[in-house]
Amino acid sequence: MENAFKLVDQICRELSIKLRVAFISGEISKEWLKKKLLSGSKAKRLVPIERLSEYLTVEDVDESVRIVAQMGPEPIIKALDMYLREEVDGVITGRALDVGVVAAYPLKFGFPKNLVYHMSKIIECGALAAEPGSSSDGIFGIITKDYFLVRPPNPRRRCTVTSVVAHSFYERDNPFMEKLPEGYLDVTTATYTQYDERTVMVRGSRFVVQPCTIKLEGVKLVGFRTISIAGSRDPNFISNLPKILEEVVEVVKDRLRHIPENYYVVNFRVYGVNGVMDIHEPIKNLQPHEVGIVIDVVGKTQEIANSVCALTRSTLLHHGFEGRKTTAGNIAFPFSPSDFPVGPVYEFNIWHTLELEDPTEPFNTKVIEFPR
Repeated sequence: MENAFKLVDQICRELSIKLRVAFISGEISKEWLKKKLLSGSKAKRLVPIERLSEYLTVEDVDESVRIVAQMGPEPIIKALDMYLREEVDGVITGRALDVGVVAAYPLKFGFPKNLVYHMSKIIECGALAAEPGSSSDGIFGIITKDYFLVRPPNPRRRCTVTSVVAHSFYERDNPFMEKLPEGYLDVTTATYTQYDERTVMVRGSRFVVQPCTIKLEGVKLVGFRTISIAGSRDPNFISNLPKILEEVVEVVKDRLRHIPENYYVVNFRVYGVNGVMDIHEPIKNLQPHEVGIVIDVVGKTQEIANSVCALTRSTLLHHGFEGRKTTAGNIAFPFSPSDFPVGPVYEFNIWHTLELEDPTEPFNTKVIEFPR
């Protein structure tokens, strides 16, 4: 959030204005969370990934470096009360649902949740819901108790039934369901009508109430990363690459047998073959004319990562293989130095939903004055 504060501070100084802003932090106290767990609250993991505990534990909380919760509209509505009483000039939030930020204001004034959440889903990314789509332009939502309209202010764009429906389905495993802290939006029964040339009318979605939960996100430190980027266009090298990479790892392990194996991990990302999808790549036996190789080493310390990456890079550079015609080097490096210490590496150890009676409970609000 510090970058956001710096930006607001800079604007206030440049325009010679003063602002009082309600800031809602998304940071979660470890002590608060452990107290909730010990009192019987459950937090179930969102996806069945082995490294995530099925239900969040106190040990998970202690291991985590930083924990945030994804707030819905409820804490923002409370802060808007301060705005309407003219105690503050605006609201800045920490981690929040995109739709929650948009939905807070119309929900505060009693508009139906099904329409508010559906409208918020469509306009959360601005003119991406228009044609031509853009995330760098805005869109208007106009809501009534029976329907809402969406329309871009830019006359070069237009909302169509296709563009609006497409964004209603955006970024979800189930395109008909938007999960929220107090339930979910079901757009199965929604209807979309071309209201005029640039405007679409939407009605008919449903909101289904469920027990309140909030999403928790936390990470733990797993090590330090060093990478090296290289490439090759030798067809013999490329055709032997899977075997070469396996052998390189074995050579590195053998030469570093005095170091415990859990002190480092060596990974390769081969762009042109499976650099994006890795083992999930559906196209098999692809033989490109050139490949990019990222050597990715995570070590217990930065020094270990640096050393293992250097050894791996050197081994790959000179490793022998069937059909090899030169010993000068297997790979080319676009940069010098070839190795780049990246720094600390974190992985999610908390990605859970916590049961709560009050969706505002974890979130603290304070007033910040600008310029600071």
